[in-house]
Amino acid sequence: MKILNCLALAFAAALLSTAALAQNAALTDQKAVVDDPKVAEVLKTTTGAREIDEKTARIFGPLLFQDGTLSVNERDLFLELLSTVSGVITISTPSGESFEVPVLSRQARAFMSLVSPPDLATLWLRGPAQMKQLVDITVLDPIITSRVVGYVRQRLSLVWMESTLSEGYKPLRDDLSAAVRQLQATDAETERRGRALIFDAMRQLDRTNGGQIPKYLYDYLGTY
Repeated sequence: MKILNCLALAFAAALLSTAALAQNAALTDQKAVVDDPKVAEVLKTTTGAREIDEKTARIFGPLLFQDGTLSVNERDLFLELLSTVSGVITISTPSGESFEVPVLSRQARAFMSLVSPPDLATLWLRGPAQMKQLVDITVLDPIITSRVVGYVRQRLSLVWMESTLSEGYKPLRDDLSAAVRQLQATDAETERRGRALIFDAMRQLDRTNGGQIPKYLYDYLGTY
């Protein structure tokens, strides 16, 4: 089942990539069926608004991934939202209800576009905006959190191998400090989530190294 879910998400990411959106623009009809009542209720609150704002996108976006996969209708909703830049999208529900929602705001579009995540190497320690994107990937799709934590662990493993007691583990400390500084330049929620991701990565790295990493180097990350 996990393999099938991963394949479904990979297909969704391919379908919703920037290039695919351009190619499939002609296939959109600015109509979508929403099966989840919670998603429908959130979307309904935007009827009559000029745009779907980022706050709203951060509520209904993760709901689409809550069962670990995307249905055909959910993929279609993503496609319609990300492809439509003007006018309205007509939402229908299984109960027969129908209503219109506006297009995504620039910020909401950026968040929802993370359904097709960028290369993580372009985000890690590349600045506050990029670090926020790294965290937001896991906000939109919590299932991908383990992949992000694994990537961070891999990057920290490289600097750990360069770190020695005689220099106070400077390479590792430098990367952890840079990560925290960049997260602090975002917002409180992103910083909290980001620190938790790095803390989990460090705990995993410590376990794979037989507990040899001094806890004081990373314990503070888990107390935010």
